[in-house]
Amino acid sequence: MSKLIYSKFYLPLTFISLFLIAAPVFALSSGGVGGYPAHPDPSIKYSESWFIYNLDLGESKDDALTIFNTTDEVQTVKVYAVDSVPSNQGNFALEAEADPKDGIGAWIKLSQDLITLQPGENQEILFTITIPQNADVGEHSGGIILQKVQGSQDQLQNGASIVTRVGIRVYETVPGEIKKVIEIKDFNVNLKKLKDQDPYYEINLTAENQGNVSLQPKVTLAIGGWGKIDYDDIIDISVKKITKFVTGQGEAPIKFFTGEELSRNWQLLRDQKVSTNWTWPKPRFGRFTFQANLTYDTADGATTINSRKITVWVIPWVELAVLGVIILLTIALFITKKIWYSGRGWISYKILPNDRLLNLAKKANINWKILAKVNKLKKPYSLEPGQKILVPPTLFKGKSDMVKQKALVRGKSK
Repeated sequence: MSKLIYSKFYLPLTFISLFLIAAPVFALSSGGVGGYPAHPDPSIKYSESWFIYNLDLGESKDDALTIFNTTDEVQTVKVYAVDSVPSNQGNFALEAEADPKDGIGAWIKLSQDLITLQPGENQEILFTITIPQNADVGEHSGGIILQKVQGSQDQLQNGASIVTRVGIRVYETVPGEIKKVIEIKDFNVNLKKLKDQDPYYEINLTAENQGNVSLQPKVTLAIGGWGKIDYDDIIDISVKKITKFVTGQGEAPIKFFTGEELSRNWQLLRDQKVSTNWTWPKPRFGRFTFQANLTYDTADGATTINSRKITVWVIPWVELAVLGVIILLTIALFITKKIWYSGRGWISYKILPNDRLLNLAKKANINWKILAKVNKLKKPYSLEPGQKILVPPTLFKGKSDMVKQKALVRGKSK
């Protein structure tokens, strides 16, 4: 049977066993069967909700549990004691009836294990808790379970059944040297990519309570570094935003990640190693660090322990590939333009008295601007007789004309 978390003294818990298919969602009635300590001690905090003891080795104590029925039907209730067990997140939970009992579940002897309550009736059940001589110093925990028998396994239409239990916590602290020690056993960050979901980082922390009492540390996940979480504000950037930022009238138009802390309260039962985790959306790019910090109270005051720091680089490979293609195209265009305007393959030409830039360009079948660009001519683009410029071979009608022009440039006319 599943192990469920119990919080206050009257918290209905539902155990669902599936035989065919999953049951539909439904709500339990607000009334029901519950219980609480019959004789709370005002000097002990939470004793009105939980049984809290500080009994020595071999010591016994008689106590009582009040059970109530707030339904309008007769209820038969099964009563039994169990040990505690940590949930997946390290919180307090109670074991199933069939689980082995070597702690509170074995130390409590109930005067009766079955009780029938009329509508609106309250009854007390006596019990005795006895601490064995070989019990360890420190805290031990468990609970007393109230489970409805009559109608407790109501068959649903689709074949599922529901069992309702109510748990009342029991804490016993054996006097002696109290140790409060937590050790971080593992801390890791893993990238997860699930189908039809955006990728995210799963951050896992495992810690062990090496003391002899339960501890309630505050655990903080500190995420540092620098980068970009999303592109939304880059897309929304405007001249107006930039102007306000430059003039000191507004925030930065592009907001980069500068740090984040995720905190939660944790519970570690004695001698237990428990894991907890966070999920964090994968950023667009940047360098990010992850570190977990646990703070808990000891006899010497608050103590903080830190996990190792993990650094993750998020490289936008797709964006870099697109940028690389753009850079390569730009370089290729620049080189092509450089070659185009270098005059490579052109020959030297000596300007004759009647030559004009437009006429020469037309005769060579090129744009006059290209001819001016290659020869670095400036306005008004006038040509002087005897001036030497580069012109394309297409300016000449044949090879003989080209040879004559080369000779003319060298000053050897024939």
